[in-house]
Amino acid sequence: MIDRLLRERDIVAMLGTTPGVAASVLAAHGVCPIDLGRGRSRGRRWLESAVRQAIMAMHAEAQPRRKARSCPPVRKPPSIATMSVGEIYEILTPAGCVQ
Repeated sequence: MIDRLLRERDIVAMLGTTPGVAASVLAAHGVCPIDLGRGRSRGRRWLESAVRQAIMAMHAEAQPRRKARSCPPVRKPPSIATMSVGEIYEILTPAGCVQ
């Protein structure tokens, strides 16, 4: 597949800004133009795939970040071997009972 070269007015239409802003935004994302020199139908051109990749990267950066839901920690009951006599007594006798 052959990659197309976009003119300045094409990137302006894709980004919806002025020519200077479009060129600086692409330069900030590492997309450099290819200079075909002076003359009619020449000038700076950008690779279409690189421009599209920069637009997709800007879109991904603009999306809100979602916090991952965390499950409540699972409490393991303490083993009887590590419990004191008072803790065992509190577990086995219900609160508020008269004995």
